[in-house]
Amino acid sequence: MIPSPACPPPTRRREQGFTLIELLVVVTIVSILVGAVVINIEFRNVGKIVRDTALRTGLLMELASDQAVYSRQQFGIRFHPESYEFYILTETEDDESVWEIVEDGQLKFRSEDVAIEFQVDISGLPIILAELTEELDDATEEDPLKPHIIFLSNGEIIPDFRIRISDPDGEYEHEVAAGEVLPIVVEQLEGS
Repeated sequence: MIPSPACPPPTRRREQGFTLIELLVVVTIVSILVGAVVINIEFRNVGKIVRDTALRTGLLMELASDQAVYSRQQFGIRFHPESYEFYILTETEDDESVWEIVEDGQLKFRSEDVAIEFQVDISGLPIILAELTEELDDATEEDPLKPHIIFLSNGEIIPDFRIRISDPDGEYEHEVAAGEVLPIVVEQLEGS
């Protein structure tokens, strides 16, 4: 077919703007770059982690106290510089009572990606804390490991205690303590 002079041949005009493919490629590249930046940003909020650890510790201590009442057994907690574990008083075949570490998924210290430090005062006296592995090596049958705080089956928590939970720099500090109205009180310490 021969084009007539009255009707010029169809020409493809290039529209001003971007095609859908070009836009998708740009959005994909920007998404990849934003994702790489977000992955490298640390979202750790040390103050929040210390507060959450203090609240969790207080709640786990209340849970251990409740379990002691409901199961009619004695529970306890022993602290270390950066962790703790719960104990239960069990009877041996010889009718002797022995403290054993609780193998319960709920009553367990959960470590965070921020180092947490514990300081414990029992009845107003500071306790020197040691790592669990060191204590297990030093424990003997005559002097076994015992909890610092005991949750009795009658609902009492003995002795009076103050547990200071902080980050290694001491910038953020919370305290878990025996309360007068509530059995366990969690407070943020002044200056943190």
